[in-house]
Amino acid sequence: MPQTAPLSKGRTKKVLESVFRIPPELDMSLLLEFIGANEDTGHFKPLEKKFVRVSGEATIGHVEKFLRRKMGLDPACQVDIICGDHLLERYQTLREIRRAIGDAAMQDGLLVLHYGLVVSPLKIT
Repeated sequence: MPQTAPLSKGRTKKVLESVFRIPPELDMSLLLEFIGANEDTGHFKPLEKKFVRVSGEATIGHVEKFLRRKMGLDPACQVDIICGDHLLERYQTLREIRRAIGDAAMQDGLLVLHYGLVVSPLKIT
């Protein structure tokens, strides 16, 4: 609901409150930085927005799934996600990563994750 604020000479001006509120469960802000792909990864769309807000309970597996969908990646393409100098595992939550790596993982309040694309080696069955 707009509130009014007095102007000079008795007039009023409407002041709008922000209608966009971030839900409290989305408590982790990410910066997703692309570090490259090998030649065999094929075509993919670049990520349009590299800033993402998610739950701290989200896992690296969720981040990988997000990247795959947004970039239209081939199933044979492997996504490696790194924080600092740590290669992350699919089961790790973002909150655990932030706690374990500390301030070295952060930049301006954002958890910085770097990702690269490689072609998975063929599996022999």
